[in-house]
Amino acid sequence: MEIKEHLKENGLTLSLKGSFDEASSPEVERKLTEALSQDIKSICFDLGKVPYISSAGIRVLIIAYKKAVKNEKKVLIGDMSAKVEEILETVGILPLFAIPGR
Repeated sequence: MEIKEHLKENGLTLSLKGSFDEASSPEVERKLTEALSQDIKSICFDLGKVPYISSAGIRVLIIAYKKAVKNEKKVLIGDMSAKVEEILETVGILPLFAIPGR
């Protein structure tokens, strides 16, 4: 998995490329922990180039949501592939995240 960080104003975007699964989720979670320690107001996950998300990836998104709420920050999903959207809708966590344009 490739992870790119983009800091803009008071928000951080984590752009992911590749499968968000058991192999990649520890690195994404580490980046998330680092991001939440910064003075930012929001974290945006760009999942447009993620063809698949496993339960390990979903776990990281739920952790992001819980930590962000606790620290009064917002978690957004900026873009996502159709397959990832279908998976997140199926497991019922999509409503937890702000999705720009919706």
